[in-house]
Amino acid sequence: MQTKALFLTAMLASASVFAAGASAQSEKASEYAYGMNLDVAEVVAIEEAPHALCEPVNSKMIYRDSKGQTHTVSYVKQSQDAGCY
Repeated sequence: MQTKALFLTAMLASASVFAAGASAQSEKASEYAYGMNLDVAEVVAIEEAPHALCEPVNSKMIYRDSKGQTHTVSYVKQSQDAGCY
């Protein structure tokens, strides 16, 4: 019985950690401008909008700065599909 209670407590604690991470990732993205100074210590994720082959696509990078704060920047890039090269 104690094992089930401990397991349930651990699951609830981990769920709250994942929820906190998701809320940090859902912050409003700032739009990248050429020459913008980015303090990127760690890239958390790079997301790319669905697209057809060889076209510019909207992308979003979620990263942590040197102070550990999470930021999101949006930008347009060329798709990385194999048919583009």
